[in-house]
Amino acid sequence: MNFQRLNILAIGLVLILLPAITLGFVPWWSLLILVAVYSVILGWGVFDIGSQFFMKTYWKGEPGKIAFTFDDGPHAEQTPRVLEVLERENVKAAFFCTGENASKNPELLKQIFDAGHAVGNHTQKHAYVFSKAAAKRQLEQGQQSIENIIGKKTRYFRPPFGVMNPETAKAVKENGSVIVGWDLRSRDGTTKSKELILKRVSKLLKGSSILLFHDTNPVTAEAVREVIHLCRENGMEIVPLPELIGVEPYQN
Repeated sequence: MNFQRLNILAIGLVLILLPAITLGFVPWWSLLILVAVYSVILGWGVFDIGSQFFMKTYWKGEPGKIAFTFDDGPHAEQTPRVLEVLERENVKAAFFCTGENASKNPELLKQIFDAGHAVGNHTQKHAYVFSKAAAKRQLEQGQQSIENIIGKKTRYFRPPFGVMNPETAKAVKENGSVIVGWDLRSRDGTTKSKELILKRVSKLLKGSSILLFHDTNPVTAEAVREVIHLCRENGMEIVPLPELIGVEPYQN
């Protein structure tokens, strides 16, 4: 099921129900049930980035391989700690940066790029967008802010909180970007407990391939170190995101 098919199905059912209701074959509240079901399915598509409801999304890779991704940075204090862990463990990750934070920490963004990590776009201001114009503005401004620093036009785009809608999808397609999601969320964006992060990740690790962390949390660096060790103990190969999904991170 995707957005286009849902709309076709809903329109078809409405065209059937309206005359049936008029003729008294079905009760009027059957339309309310249709609206409720439509809303539930639409909500699933909006909030589940892995649903690919509005457009193709890269959210899962080959079993046994795993990639680390980080959102919301670069952060002046926490990103260097994450980078240090990744360097020591010889892991290449992907950083989905906001244009605003990139502009505040240009040298740090250069450090991420020069270390061989992929850089993705996470909008200019980590803003929810509901219109095509707003989505286009946030996407292009974030992309430009990053390009001004690293000299590359990002191709990877991750919407804040993974929230998608048809207008954002239109803007992304026109821009030439691709949506990158995840199949394991560490929840380090909402908890300051390393133990809780590790408990969640270790429980779901074996069935996952794209991990979502945030390089803005004081406990993330140490949690990532332990997750890297856990992956290796379980025979999982840690690979760069571009290798996992088979898509280059920058546009020509």
